[in-house]
Amino acid sequence: MPKSPALEQKDFARTVLIEATSKSKVGNFIEVIDEGENVASYLFENNQKGYVGWRWSVTIFQANSNEPATVSEIVLMPGPDSLVAPDWVPWSERLADYKALQLELEKQAALEAEGAEESDDDADLDVEDDDADDLDAEDDESESNDSESESLESQSAEQPTESESAVSDLEEGEDAENDSENTGRKPPRFLRRRKGFKIKKARGKGKNPQD
Repeated sequence: MPKSPALEQKDFARTVLIEATSKSKVGNFIEVIDEGENVASYLFENNQKGYVGWRWSVTIFQANSNEPATVSEIVLMPGPDSLVAPDWVPWSERLADYKALQLELEKQAALEAEGAEESDDDADLDVEDDDADDLDAEDDESESNDSESESLESQSAEQPTESESAVSDLEEGEDAENDSENTGRKPPRFLRRRKGFKIKKARGKGKNPQD
């Protein structure tokens, strides 16, 4: 069974590819793509590190079977599982995207700044409220201290001193003694003790107790 015209040039494509690169970089044959008009591309595996999934492509032209084949190009191209760069985007579109992003960032920064100012205002109001509460507490404490002072002064004014109490007790005792003598009744016990003390004291000084 004769080979197809495209597959007939597979060995020729491998030979020219090894001459252009090196044998270590060329892997197994993958497939042939008929490009039309006597042109075919032969794909081989690439063994270079860093180019996993990439393929060698050797494009050959042959006008007819009686004429020798010629090499049109040899290129390294990505396969379906290759890691490739993203699609190219025109500069005008990239610039428009950049400007839109910058505008969005500026709006976000303005909102954050506004929120920060509102937070500062709330914090200032809280501080003022705390200061007002402290002042009210100080006023209440001052009024409480004044009330306690007035209460203590009032109690001091109402309570008699010790000397005044002694004088009052002495006057009451003398009144009670006089009342007892006028009525002929026996004077109270504490008056009798006081009178006995006066008699002893007078005798110690050599005086008459009746004087």
